[in-house]
Amino acid sequence: MTDDNTSTQQDEFGSMVLSEEGVTDLTDRLTEYMTEIELGGMPDILGQVLDDFIDQAGGMPEDLRDEVAFEQITANQLAVTLAYQLGRLEGRSPQLVRQLIKQAIEKWEARPMTESPDISEGDLRRPKELVYPRLRHMEYADADDDDESV
Repeated sequence: MTDDNTSTQQDEFGSMVLSEEGVTDLTDRLTEYMTEIELGGMPDILGQVLDDFIDQAGGMPEDLRDEVAFEQITANQLAVTLAYQLGRLEGRSPQLVRQLIKQAIEKWEARPMTESPDISEGDLRRPKELVYPRLRHMEYADADDDDESV
């Protein structure tokens, strides 16, 4: 996503969150527009860069001999590949992505994200709505504030 598109979407959608069902529905709708969702559909070097992102973020298993290591690696590779494809889709068709988000907000009645940093046992039952967005906000919102003050 470009900085202009990101800031416009942040201004437009703010700290709104969808329900678990809304997130899944929006994800499915966006995925329908991604035509080349294959690990083999990109240059190997770009795949290596995406793998390095996973590794730098701590998402690669330390013990590659562990019986679930390869499953963990391929699941993470799929996640970053889908994120890459979403970025490509948003870059090519920002209006489409914005429209799908608007439709999801209306259909699923998005609401403001809970501001509390405290995550309760009840929140853990709906992580897509009540945990993941808050963790991302806590981790990266301060970095954005720091960047703006420079």
